[in-house]
Amino acid sequence: MRTRMKQIFVLLLASGSFCFAQEHHGMPKGPRPTPTPRPPPSPFVEPNFLLPANPDVNDYRPVVNAEGTMVIFERNPTAMANEVKLYIADLSTHNVQRFVNFGSTRADWCWSRSGGQFTSGPVAFSNDDGIYRVDPGGQPVLLPNTAGMIYPSWYPDCEHLAVDVTGSQVTAEIDATTGQTIVSPLANETVWAGFASVNQTNPNLISFAGQFNGESNYYNQELNYTWVTDRSTTPPTVAPMDRRAPNGPAFQQKFQARAGWWSPDGRWFAFESNRICNDISGQTYAIFIQDANGMRPAMQVSDCSKWNVQHPKWFPPRNDGKVFLIAAVQDVQGGSGATCPPVPFRIASFDVSRLLQAR
Repeated sequence: MRTRMKQIFVLLLASGSFCFAQEHHGMPKGPRPTPTPRPPPSPFVEPNFLLPANPDVNDYRPVVNAEGTMVIFERNPTAMANEVKLYIADLSTHNVQRFVNFGSTRADWCWSRSGGQFTSGPVAFSNDDGIYRVDPGGQPVLLPNTAGMIYPSWYPDCEHLAVDVTGSQVTAEIDATTGQTIVSPLANETVWAGFASVNQTNPNLISFAGQFNGESNYYNQELNYTWVTDRSTTPPTVAPMDRRAPNGPAFQQKFQARAGWWSPDGRWFAFESNRICNDISGQTYAIFIQDANGMRPAMQVSDCSKWNVQHPKWFPPRNDGKVFLIAAVQDVQGGSGATCPPVPFRIASFDVSRLLQAR
């Protein structure tokens, strides 16, 4: 009898172990579920915010120094949209200080190329009085005869600026010490022109946000393409950067572009555009990059279903070969309607190395 009981006990123990193995080792009781496929990688680049979030301020139009360690940008309290001043931030410590103590916008930081190395030179900015210059360690100096000029862009010699002349809506070259106008217009009489950017490896090439003026007597920044003036020819050659864009009437939204900037090596061009953004007001923008020759379609960098990204500029070249943009970014998923005011803009970088390597 004891032997019989012992056999039953061993059988029960083995059965229990088998059930335990079934329960804990995943033996299937039915068809194995089909694994969920992994979503494809996003074609877009996500922003890396460079300063802590601050819901009380709006940060906009950034520009980086030649060492990639400091950024100058516009800041205003969210409750006071017109109280805009330039601030400067250390990107390693996040320490933010006021750069200018009065109304100031649209800064550009010259990168001197002497000796084959980039070094930080003077800063230029604008306000209602005209164009200001700030030398390293110095104070802002208003350049004479620059009233009505905005959006200064340095030539690589740090001695001249391309500017947007608002009254006549042309771009011009001025002396960065005296304010004297040297060339105006930089383009020609067939286009309205604004927001210039000088190619740093070939300063004969000056881009601008512009439009054919044959059908309008005023400048409309919502109807811009990126145009390029090539001043190595006589007369200067003026045409849209994208070779497929028309240089006459009949604006085409698929080429809309503005606020563009050449890369440090002159090979690429970053700009903002609402050409594909599903925003009926047209106020949501994505960043694009195009080859400087305009031979290939522009590449979309940011996802405008998530982010409103504006005013891209470039970081200096890095030793690891990576390429970064800096821009102002607004979260468009933060809410909408009267009970949810727009989220402030913040300063962020974008690693575009993968996109450029693919080209």
